[in-house]
Amino acid sequence: MPRLLVVDDDPHIAQALVERFAARGFAVSTAASGKDAFAKIVREHPDAVLLDLQLPEGDGFSVLRRLREEGVDATVIVITAFGSVDKAVQAMKEGAYDFIQKPFEPALVEETVRRALERTSLRRVARTQSVEVPVIGLAAQVELARKAAKSDATVLLLGESGTGKEVVARLIHRGGPFVAVNAAALAETLLESELFGHEKGAFTGAQARRAGKFELAHGGTIFLDEIGDIPASMQAKLLRVLQERAFERVGGTETVSVDVRVVAATNRDLKRRVAEGKFREDLYYRLNVIAIQLPPLRERRPEIRPLAEHFLRELRPGARFSPDTLALLERYDWPGNARELRNVVERATALLEGDEIGPGDLTPEVLLTSTLPADSYHAQVDEYRRRLIQDTLARCGGNQTKAAEALKLQRTYLARLIRQMGH
Repeated sequence: MPRLLVVDDDPHIAQALVERFAARGFAVSTAASGKDAFAKIVREHPDAVLLDLQLPEGDGFSVLRRLREEGVDATVIVITAFGSVDKAVQAMKEGAYDFIQKPFEPALVEETVRRALERTSLRRVARTQSVEVPVIGLAAQVELARKAAKSDATVLLLGESGTGKEVVARLIHRGGPFVAVNAAALAETLLESELFGHEKGAFTGAQARRAGKFELAHGGTIFLDEIGDIPASMQAKLLRVLQERAFERVGGTETVSVDVRVVAATNRDLKRRVAEGKFREDLYYRLNVIAIQLPPLRERRPEIRPLAEHFLRELRPGARFSPDTLALLERYDWPGNARELRNVVERATALLEGDEIGPGDLTPEVLLTSTLPADSYHAQVDEYRRRLIQDTLARCGGNQTKAAEALKLQRTYLARLIRQMGH
């Protein structure tokens, strides 16, 4: 269960955020002052922090500075109604992960928090090793990324979801703000405003001028994720920014110039989309100055075991995989790549009662795909159920009541299943 700290002295905004994220499975706590926020970050170690800048007993900037000065690692997303480009850049220089201005779109906050959680996970793993886990086995790609970082050329990262594209993008980033945008997560009208900002009165609800992500990334890097899904109407506007590093805010006439490094990523076949008329050819070549292809995890199977073991050390120090479990992990194709692998390990550790993860602790997808022969559907389900019950009983010392509780089954139903298995 991810832990989120909401810091806002407006009880209505705080409560709305608490309810939204609690409904999505988060453990949410709150703070209403800078002093209380710092204390809770140190005490609770939240996975992400939503921090208002205007607070009593120490504003958001003082919280960020104190975290940095005292060496407290926290992933902080700044949210404020009093935002400006200068304040956004200042917050990021003080250590903020991202910056969202009020009034905000709930979908945007959720997407930003999701990215923040991934960043938190990567940073925790990186503390235990010299290479960030999702790029293990990508030595050639990492070397190319480091060479690309020495230039100002636009970089296009290609690969399936979960292969570590944002990790590589951060390797390319040289300094200043790092601003990430997921083009597929935002509606077309919202995407334009998020990228380029808007003027007061540009549309209903635009109560003040708002800086876009390109402005916030001035002097740093903007990471355009899922660029292959950008709407056709936005492609021409994005092309101009890549060519001129200039744009107008929505509803405005003033030209805004920016100095920004562009890194784009997609899991789409852009050449095919160009041939189909769904992606501009000139935009494709503007993006594809330096292309880095990230292979899926199934094509680097020797890396599955070290990845899984690193995730396990992060999530449950002292635990281990059984040999059979490691064999299953190495045989699974991992359509969700490193992100899916971490989720499977996290689920297993959350339910683990002992110190060893057995086959029964894995998800049905991994078990059914990795262990069972190409047999009928019912035969595969029966085999998985048998293995799951056997492993759970073993972990519970043969106690059927405890096993039923672990499996969330009625005791009598579990007993009937065991009799059907011939035990």
